[in-house]
Amino acid sequence: MRIRPIAPADIPELIRIADDTGLSPWTASNFLDELRLSNSIMLKLEGDEGEPGGFVVGRVLTDSRGMEPTEAELYNIAVIPSLQGHGFGQQVIDAFFEKCREANVKKVWLEVRAGNTRALDFYSRNGFSIAAKRPKLYTAPVEDGYLMLRTMD
Repeated sequence: MRIRPIAPADIPELIRIADDTGLSPWTASNFLDELRLSNSIMLKLEGDEGEPGGFVVGRVLTDSRGMEPTEAELYNIAVIPSLQGHGFGQQVIDAFFEKCREANVKKVWLEVRAGNTRALDFYSRNGFSIAAKRPKLYTAPVEDGYLMLRTMD
């Protein structure tokens, strides 16, 4: 499996992966809008034949005062169910962190459902800690969320 930048042609695959893994839904338009931003980090995990394996979407936060960006947000990360538990999620998040380092990011933020223990364990293993609880952040079903933070090394 290898990591490469996401292209517009990948979007239908990303939507399928998001649906298969229970992510909060993004439309094709959401992905395209994010892809157009120069500060987005959008990477795809794929096999040797180009078959989809997963993806990550995030963004380096820009400062309205023109200062160097020092923070990023991780919006979505997913690995198809048949590849979960084999280290591919780690490969995807490591590639995201590398892009963050290249942009001199010092802090990475994310939000996660409070009941998603598998994701919470994964993020904790990757240096994230809970910074705040956000009551009723999610819908369908209604659930609290956690704001998590990782300080980059």
